[in-house]
Amino acid sequence: MIPVLTKEEAYKLDRKTIESGYLSQEKLMDNAGKAIAQFFCEKIDNSFNQKVVIVCGKGNNGADGVIAHSYLKKYNIYSKIIFTEKKYTHIKLIKKYKILKNDYSIYSDKTQLDEYDWIIDGIFGIGLSRDVGEKYQKIFNSINKKKNILSIDISSGLFTDNAYSKYFINSKYVLTFGYPKLSHYLNPNNSLRILDIGFKEKVKMEIQLICKVDVVNILKDFLLKSPVHKYSKGYTCISAGSNKYPGAAILSSMAAFKSGSSYVNLHFQGSESIKECIKSQYPDIVLNQAYPIGDFCLFGPGYSSEEDDKEIWSCLDRYRSIVCDAGILRKADNINYFPFNSILTPHIGEYNKLFNVKNPLDLSCFIKIQNIIKDRIVILKSFNVFIITNDRIYIIDKGPSLLATAGTGDVLSGILVSLLSQGYSKLEASILGVYLHAEAANYYMNNISKYGMTASNLIDCIPFAFNKLRLDIAN
Repeated sequence: MIPVLTKEEAYKLDRKTIESGYLSQEKLMDNAGKAIAQFFCEKIDNSFNQKVVIVCGKGNNGADGVIAHSYLKKYNIYSKIIFTEKKYTHIKLIKKYKILKNDYSIYSDKTQLDEYDWIIDGIFGIGLSRDVGEKYQKIFNSINKKKNILSIDISSGLFTDNAYSKYFINSKYVLTFGYPKLSHYLNPNNSLRILDIGFKEKVKMEIQLICKVDVVNILKDFLLKSPVHKYSKGYTCISAGSNKYPGAAILSSMAAFKSGSSYVNLHFQGSESIKECIKSQYPDIVLNQAYPIGDFCLFGPGYSSEEDDKEIWSCLDRYRSIVCDAGILRKADNINYFPFNSILTPHIGEYNKLFNVKNPLDLSCFIKIQNIIKDRIVILKSFNVFIITNDRIYIIDKGPSLLATAGTGDVLSGILVSLLSQGYSKLEASILGVYLHAEAANYYMNNISKYGMTASNLIDCIPFAFNKLRLDIAN
């Protein structure tokens, strides 16, 4: 897992590194500027024939930009600096790095950026706490007309700890130092690169980015502790579907089978004619008139207003662990409707209603939710997925935009309940399930088509995602 830093944690890491005497502030900045220049030379196509302009604010990001310019010049790359303020604060750096006068200028309404192939954005860093004013809005608009934009540490205009800035740079690359920042996952970004600038201290943070090796280890540990010959691979209970949304029940059930369940017992409250259709078309699914008896159950996909809410709420405590998705989440006014053994899988709208929040992608909101969920796990489905427990937040950023398709949430909930029924813990099932869901979509995108994936297509790709992880274990 890779630690993900909040604004305060990023400042703390800098302070501790400097106070320890391991690296001075000047050395850290020099390492940052050099790393930016080296990235440009090594990773940008035809880099030595590109014209670069670095737009520098008055803070530390601007300082990194000045130093990056000096190294780009050493590497024989055409580079200029434009300062955003007349009273720029980098005079000492200009002298120290012997920046020529004709290499820098002050931004004005007459400034032209058309002649440059690349813009390096060093205007604002992680310290920004309010939306920029009219002057910087104009600068951002001018910069955003270009496609090739590389931002230092964070795209200027974004806030580090929430996703609610109005004006920001649309970066092609973001180069951050040491560890990623929370903002990188609260906002869509095209390409994040983490550069090593010499931080010695290994940090342990409450927010962690899940890597492939973490998922492989979960699967590996489970296979080691599970008998090779096992009578039951997962007796799975599901309560889903209605006359209005019968397909959701089928999607969740088939996803459970493809994820390893040996038996799926489905409680479906739709009409007899729909039940007969399910029986004939999907004979693997066992239909049950009553709520199924078992240890693990999924509630909610395809629920409508037809269900007996009182009966549903009375059933939740029967099971060792449950997954609650879609319709059952919309029936609840708050989290107290759900027992502590629950995994809840809301999308943004359901999350806002369930927790009575307006700005869900915000550190303060995450902390509020951690304080009230007890032993429950909340899987917030956004363009990245946030798995929230009472002491950690795990981020999975592998899912492609193909997952923005009707029914894919029903597939995820089927995967989750299947993994629970096979013996994974709530946290293991959450991490492995979300990762498999994303990788199944990636398999479809990389091997079948970049367009047109349906939820049924996604289900068919689950075994391939599993096999890929198993191959990594074997290797």
